[in-house]
Amino acid sequence: MIEFLAMAFFVAQPTAPAAATDGGTRPPMLGNVALNNPVEITAKLITGERSSATFTGDVQVKHRTLDLKCDKMVAHYTASREVTRVVCTGGVQAQDGDRFARGERAEYDVPSGVLVVTGSPEARQGTTYVTGTKVRLTLGSERLEVENARIVVETAPLGGSQKGKGGARKP
Repeated sequence: MIEFLAMAFFVAQPTAPAAATDGGTRPPMLGNVALNNPVEITAKLITGERSSATFTGDVQVKHRTLDLKCDKMVAHYTASREVTRVVCTGGVQAQDGDRFARGERAEYDVPSGVLVVTGSPEARQGTTYVTGTKVRLTLGSERLEVENARIVVETAPLGGSQKGKGGARKP
């Protein structure tokens, strides 16, 4: 039931019925309505208001290529139930392809696909590990911005391991 309510809140704009399936994630009550950029959310509790919804307890969000987890999330939306922004707090973890970020707070601007993580944020992309005061990910791109950054780049030794020399140190 929570997934259906969450899906109803986060459907951007339904389009004409389509014959293609969505991989089985569509709630049965939506029938053949094709979903345009749906946001799938699971949580232990949802509380809805006129222009926002609050999700608490093991919150998990899937939107396009983004997987987002946190303790609590507040979603802000328009009168037509189009989500404009979500704010996550507590144990935030975000994964987009090979990029991973974590911190205590995240704001996600849904239309632009920009996620900003704060609260002792850390990020990893490939073999690069970064800390700073603010981490900004843009979905669907390789762009990663970090304010007041400290960066550690891990490299593999050439030609395998070398005797007497240590490998790359992890932070």
